[in-house]
Amino acid sequence: MANEQVIGPATADEVAYFARRRTANEHDARLYVDLAHVAPNGVFVARDEGTAIGIAMPHALEDEWFLSDLYVEPSFRGRGLGLELLTAAAEGAGSVTRSGVLDPAHLEGLAFYSRVAVPMQTPLLEIAGEVPRASELEKMASGEHRFGAVPIDPMAHASALNQLDREVRGSARSADHLYFADNAKGFVFTREAEIAGYAYVWPSGRIGPMASVSHNYSVQMLAYALAALRAAYNAEWCMLLVPGVNTKILRAAMKARLRISGTKVFASDNNISDLTRYTGGTPLIF
Repeated sequence: MANEQVIGPATADEVAYFARRRTANEHDARLYVDLAHVAPNGVFVARDEGTAIGIAMPHALEDEWFLSDLYVEPSFRGRGLGLELLTAAAEGAGSVTRSGVLDPAHLEGLAFYSRVAVPMQTPLLEIAGEVPRASELEKMASGEHRFGAVPIDPMAHASALNQLDREVRGSARSADHLYFADNAKGFVFTREAEIAGYAYVWPSGRIGPMASVSHNYSVQMLAYALAALRAAYNAEWCMLLVPGVNTKILRAAMKARLRISGTKVFASDNNISDLTRYTGGTPLIF
């Protein structure tokens, strides 16, 4: 008789196990564990004879339910465990926007999102490479717009951040900004006394999230973020997750000799976001 798999709340050890399996560096692994602590309905795992073989970890924004991870070991796929995990993790979520980042190479994941009626919105291009030299960053930063930049204060800047996030990402994310500000270097850009955008840089070399009130500001803000990444962490290498519709950032990145290192897909049933003005950080939280 075939063994039955069971679904239940994840233990701290199981979360740590999947954090190591499912992330590429120590900073993302720590983020994975931290996200587990604030999962709105907890993190759930599938077990086979006591061994964890799958995990579902949701993350709550203001009115969006983002799936930070949904994974089932390949040999156990095709048994409906993904849907069981998602059902357990989503209990009580209500009618909120559903979203997540998918690996297009995993056809089962694409099929799963299609079955639960969450449409694919745009490809996400993972961009990586050496941080451009100062002379190149100066060229990138040149333009008709002039900005001030100050450290981000999630409380003092909350109203403007929430408004911008609702426009570009589709949902405010106040708790995320508190976490970002504690674990990364964040900046708000100002123009004529108004907030024009924000950006975060991370010890791992990641840039993002980054958002602007106009896509015409994005390239200059990216130049500042790259310079800040080098100054804050002595970074020589950078990574960012760029929506395919953000052609301003993509064109600037290619011109700066950064390269596409991978692709993901952003799926969401929210159609009001404007990702031409947004650059993500990690697929765990986009």
